[in-house]
Amino acid sequence: MASSHFLLLVLLLSVFSVYADVFVSLDCGSSEAYTDHETSIDWLGDADYVANGESHVVQSNNSLSHVMNTLRVFTTRTKNCFLIDEIEKGGKVLIRASFYYGNYDGKSNPPSFALQFDGNHWASVTTMSDQLVYYETVYVVKGDYLTVCLAQTEDNQFPFISALEVRGLDSTMYSHVDDNHALFLRRRVAFGSNKTIR
Repeated sequence: MASSHFLLLVLLLSVFSVYADVFVSLDCGSSEAYTDHETSIDWLGDADYVANGESHVVQSNNSLSHVMNTLRVFTTRTKNCFLIDEIEKGGKVLIRASFYYGNYDGKSNPPSFALQFDGNHWASVTTMSDQLVYYETVYVVKGDYLTVCLAQTEDNQFPFISALEVRGLDSTMYSHVDDNHALFLRRRVAFGSNKTIR
């Protein structure tokens, strides 16, 4: 009897260990933690994850999400990084970085800059005045933490970020892809749907 309980416990632990328990949602530029009642996602301010940058509120009326009302902009260094250390080495994660300019600086000049993860080039970000731009990648973490960096690539074009999300994935997802390569989102389309699908 005791051995069957032990076997059941081992099986349960092995099932749960397949799933990474990483679930980080950063509302960049915000100083408060809150729950989005529409999605039930708990959002954190980003101050504990980045060493510098300035918080700003967007000027345009934002109908996207409460999360897109604030952003963090980096005006003093060429490269600025977020450090997420709630990660296990070898864990598979999805990272989503979101950018909503919203004319926060009153210049009507959305910037372009580089986006990196763990020192690797991820994307050349071209933001828009009143549209959300986001990038996603899936990859296996090589260390005990991950970094997401924004790098200035042009004079007077200051990098900013509105939201950063990290989700742990089941280790068997995308198992046909070599762990040394990342997957990048090109497009997501829900044909026949007129609403957001989560």
